[in-house]
Amino acid sequence: MKQTAREKRLARQAPSPLTPESIGLDATLYADAVRYLFDRPVPGKKEREWYWDLDEPYFEATPLQWTHIQTALFANAGTDLTAYSDEQVGMGLNCVMSTNAGDIPLQVLDPSVPLADAVRMLQAFPRLWSDCIGPRRAPVHEAIGSSSGRLGFVCYMWFDVWPTFWNARHIPEWRDAMWQVFCQMLDVPCRDVQVAALHGIGHEGHALLRPRELQERVEQFIRSVPAHDEELRNYARAAAQGMVQ
Repeated sequence: MKQTAREKRLARQAPSPLTPESIGLDATLYADAVRYLFDRPVPGKKEREWYWDLDEPYFEATPLQWTHIQTALFANAGTDLTAYSDEQVGMGLNCVMSTNAGDIPLQVLDPSVPLADAVRMLQAFPRLWSDCIGPRRAPVHEAIGSSSGRLGFVCYMWFDVWPTFWNARHIPEWRDAMWQVFCQMLDVPCRDVQVAALHGIGHEGHALLRPRELQERVEQFIRSVPAHDEELRNYARAAAQGMVQ
């Protein structure tokens, strides 16, 4: 059947599939990494997460492989993590975002990783929020800063603890890609994801070196916020001034 003009336009706009094979990553290694990060029991009240165990074997992968693993994970989390609970997803993503749980977020900054591969990883990042975190957090209604559970913590605190962009903020390609990440996250129809983007803008927006564009983008977002959500509008105004915690 012949495609209509609209179908052709949507096809051009749709993100290209990012499978492990399409980015040169062994599919078995990727599957093993997903199990390593997410196929973990949720600890009880007096227990700690698995990554605090000093005897836990470290997952063997090169910095480039870890970069590709994250690229595939970000792009496909909406489907590849469906078997795991919110708490398991939160634990695994905490390993990806925080050096408290290892050095995964710093692997992409290794000199052995080509800039193009690093930027591709960052370009896939918004899909983690739109396809995985957003749908999981959409039913939740909590005050800003009071997110509960491990996934709620990851969602709200990502840009507070993620060292990756801050350590690459001097690279123009990273700044451009990070700007697009925030813009796309603000478009995700999930309040928690929008708050996460604003939280990131509040902490790192000045490093993007786009003060006028940033202010205009936040003002555009504020105009889209429902009239009853004064808390979100105020938070957006504070984020644009770098005044968030």
